[in-house]
Amino acid sequence: MKRLFIISTKAGSVQNNKLIDDLKDFYQKLSDRVDVRIVETKDRLHAKVAAHDFVREDGEDKIIYCCGGDGTLNEIAIEVAGSTTALGLIPMGTANDFSKNFDYSKFRIENTLAPMVQPIDMIRVNDQLSINIMSMGFDTMILKRTYALLNKFPSLKHRAFLLAATYSVLKLECEDLEVVLNTVEGKTISLKDTYNIIALCNGGFYGNGFHPSPHANIKDGVLELILAKKLTMTEFLGLIKKYKEGTHLSNPKIDLYHVTRGTIRTNRKTPANCDGEIFESSEFDFEVLPKHIKWAFIVPPIEG
Repeated sequence: MKRLFIISTKAGSVQNNKLIDDLKDFYQKLSDRVDVRIVETKDRLHAKVAAHDFVREDGEDKIIYCCGGDGTLNEIAIEVAGSTTALGLIPMGTANDFSKNFDYSKFRIENTLAPMVQPIDMIRVNDQLSINIMSMGFDTMILKRTYALLNKFPSLKHRAFLLAATYSVLKLECEDLEVVLNTVEGKTISLKDTYNIIALCNGGFYGNGFHPSPHANIKDGVLELILAKKLTMTEFLGLIKKYKEGTHLSNPKIDLYHVTRGTIRTNRKTPANCDGEIFESSEFDFEVLPKHIKWAFIVPPIEG
């Protein structure tokens, strides 16, 4: 039995220290039967490298616990995907969007010893993997501008997101897309329109708590594609609160498709992101990867 806890140093040191103390206190009495390791990330690639090496070790009962946010989770998930090692999550990031698919209200360290391990789905987009959501349009532009501001003015911290979001609302952009979808019913659908929001969802939350896919199920082999047709400023501002609450699907400019694969084409290189990792392309070929990663359920999922 092997357990690796990868603790992101992006989380606060007080929170880190308490978690480390709790882990040591619990696992010390089990040292004769559990190989427990605690890694605190020292640089940008540390979580990825630690996960990569652990996955390749011998042993059948192996679990990596990501103790961090969505970015760290995505890095580790890519290394774990398709292997016999399971992945679990102790949310310690800023947004913790993927953790919102689960009920952490009764989480205890003891849950990490013998969790229920079951496979869950992932998304492939071109050569990118996502455990949660791939998106394009408005939210990706906010993310891109936030990163640019933080790179130039690190002292802005959380204010960089607010500035980027404000600018993106005032400069509301849209994408001309050609979309071909394979639905769960076996149909092929072709679309051509202009959209502000494009979210391809395995999980239900992204963007610091926005809820594009209120009925998401990470184990059903289905992706939900949410498309918001070109909105006026007034329409967009009226939609934001509902999009946050997950009550937006009745809006006549919102389309929802249950799909297994598809292609999204643009007339230029366009930014998109998988769980916060930005990349660019003019063609996005995607598919659901059913049961592609073993998940350690230390808390129950919230049913959509």
